[in-house]
Amino acid sequence: MVREIFNYKPGPPVPPVSPTEDQLRNIFKKYDTNNDKKLSREELKKAFDYLGSLIPGFRADRGLHHADANKDGCVNEGEMDELIKYAVRVGFTVRRRNS
Repeated sequence: MVREIFNYKPGPPVPPVSPTEDQLRNIFKKYDTNNDKKLSREELKKAFDYLGSLIPGFRADRGLHHADANKDGCVNEGEMDELIKYAVRVGFTVRRRNS
């Protein structure tokens, strides 16, 4: 029986980097799946899941609490800056990929 041996040497770890506000804005907008220019709780939950949240539902609720000024249950474009400030404040990062 012939056994193959593979030597895998991982590259250096890829450090997390803080996302720019534009990157976060684009990520959140990507999750506006019904294109109504608002982010519902479910859309926020999916966005925070994508960003790596361990409990995305909690983050969605807290994001709404911090950003939903008119209390309609969604984050609209005018409220987006507050959502982004919240995400940065709680430490969401974007990982760079090794090429």
